[in-house]
Amino acid sequence: MITREQIYLDERLETKSAVFEFIAQEAEKLGVTVHKEQLVQDLWERENVYSTGLQDQFAIPHTQSEAVIRPAVLVIRLKNSIDWASHDGKPVQYIFSILVPKGSVDVSHLQIISSLATLLLEDSFKEAVAGAKNGDDVYHLLEQYTEGLVS
Repeated sequence: MITREQIYLDERLETKSAVFEFIAQEAEKLGVTVHKEQLVQDLWERENVYSTGLQDQFAIPHTQSEAVIRPAVLVIRLKNSIDWASHDGKPVQYIFSILVPKGSVDVSHLQIISSLATLLLEDSFKEAVAGAKNGDDVYHLLEQYTEGLVS
């Protein structure tokens, strides 16, 4: 679900819209989608139902989309935090985007969201993501805290 190539640190994105465009662009480069416009639309559709901004500057934008070919998680740490309409009212700087094909026969989408949401309750995990020096640090952190999420 997460490879080293799916971790992006200190990205300069200024809006939620720019983040969604970045996610779709990178998903296309990674072969996760062949229809990035549809992916952006699906991310917005989900976001408009209920904000994916959680707390402590973390967000989990996600979608189950026909535009997604294979499940993937993209990890993005922004250079500066941005407004996200988060539940705690704080801006977002750390993003775990979950992309799953529509109609997946398994429950991987919900399992991933549940795993990440649980991790984001742990202060030690959040602090480690914030303090990571490079993508390898984040990758090894995810290996340490999760089972089956990194590949």
